[in-house]
Amino acid sequence: MPRAKTLRHSTDARHNEKIAALVGDHGPAGYGAYWMILEIMHREDGLHIEHTKARVRRLAGQVGMEANVFAQLLRDMIEIYELLAVEENYLVSTLSYTRRSKQDKPVTIAPQPTTDEAPTEQAPAPEPDDEETKRYLSKGYNRNGIEMHKWLKLVISRHSPAMERFLMSPLIDQSIYICTHYEIEAILTAIDELQENAELRGRCSTTYDAIRRVLDK
Repeated sequence: MPRAKTLRHSTDARHNEKIAALVGDHGPAGYGAYWMILEIMHREDGLHIEHTKARVRRLAGQVGMEANVFAQLLRDMIEIYELLAVEENYLVSTLSYTRRSKQDKPVTIAPQPTTDEAPTEQAPAPEPDDEETKRYLSKGYNRNGIEMHKWLKLVISRHSPAMERFLMSPLIDQSIYICTHYEIEAILTAIDELQENAELRGRCSTTYDAIRRVLDK
């Protein structure tokens, strides 16, 4: 596979469940390191990086992190967040960012199979939605909004268990509002502040009100 000239990803990529977990634990530094790795990976022939101690150490320098810290972060990306994987001693991405646009695809006319012929290859079936996603989809919410809601609840659970325990969880519309009106770094900072400040938490009855109070002050 040749090198990729571009690295396409959605502007809502940070709300992907796996990426959201990475950001929730490692913050902007983990998020930035992830995209630097992918940029380097997509400049390599085959869209993969040799997974050796020497190459990982050089990769740490390219990302700008201390070698041991980077090695642990890389292990987390592979083993915990499942954003990267090792295949045949090469580091690869588990998420695809190389889908070509319709303009890039050659126009071909495929012969229609006869009734006796079966297709030689089928596209993999999409992963089934969980019950929460199905419920929100049935109510008319799109997947981006649902991922924002899941991301915010995950971050609250990981960073502010006290707020999760004593305040009402955000509704999906409230999660969407917060995620679309505030920067991710500001949201994370607000949630950390609410975890540390019981008095601040006590002024509100919902996580939405508490987060908005901190963000808007």
